Amino acid sequence: MSTGASRAAPVRRGYCDTQAGQVHYRACGDGRPVVLLHWAPASGRMYEHLMPAFAARGFRALAPDIYGYGRSDKRDTGWAIADYARNLGEALRSLGAWPANVVGGHLSAAIATELAIAEPAGVTRLVLDGSPAWTPAQRAALLQGFAGLSPAITARGGHKSYAWDMIERTLAQWDDRFRVTEATLPIVYACLCDYLETGLRPKPALGAHDLLARLPQLAAPVLALTAETEPLRPMHDAVVEAVRGAQQHVFPGAHPLLDPARAEEYVGVIDRFLRMV
Repeated sequence: MSTGASRAAPVRRGYCDTQAGQVHYRACGDGRPVVLLHWAPASGRMYEHLMPAFAARGFRALAPDIYGYGRSDKRDTGWAIADYARNLGEALRSLGAWPANVVGGHLSAAIATELAIAEPAGVTRLVLDGSPAWTPAQRAALLQGFAGLSPAITARGGHKSYAWDMIERTLAQWDDRFRVTEATLPIVYACLCDYLETGLRPKPALGAHDLLARLPQLAAPVLALTAETEPLRPMHDAVVEAVRGAQQHVFPGAHPLLDPARAEEYVGVIDRFLRMV
């Protein structure tokens, strides 16, 4: 299939209204909606390089900034994962993307799961791309990499490099090969913009959410994704076991979402799942 012309489909940005406020989104293409939900603390920007490839396959690709993140409004103090899911459903209806195929990774895997449970008619197929179905010990081990970081102003001056340190450590956790170099500086700066727009505020919702207990309630067809060196890889088998009839795919090496050179590999796996009869 030739996709040269479709790859030029523009990625456009806009806002839609929800009861809580405005949600910023990116959109590309026409056809069946596929909603791409970002990891935290990123934004829909992390899918921008993939959206033309989904459009070339006949999808309307939508990448919202989850409420409270990126350029979306920030009045989410005290929200639980179910609140983010409810807001997402409002946004998708506002955009005329209902029902939709939904891809969620990390934080957004939990949000997508809650949306699919609360409104099963609205989620046609669900892709869980790295699921935080962790035990308390697993979560503590992942957070250990951020120990000692705080935005609080101190005489030692750690607050001056806090945002940079958070993003550098986050990128290194997502991909253990990541190093700050002249070539990767644009990635660091883009992620810094996402983080600064989010506002450096604590968001405890995911830590209070028991995803593993919720997964058996899913009714939609599910594809569980992970990668060999992805930080949530240790939880993958438990996710597959918890979801009745789940399909799965393990990408070799690091996660292809983080590598533009592997865009076709990543989109191809999801596309095949969404087209299954």
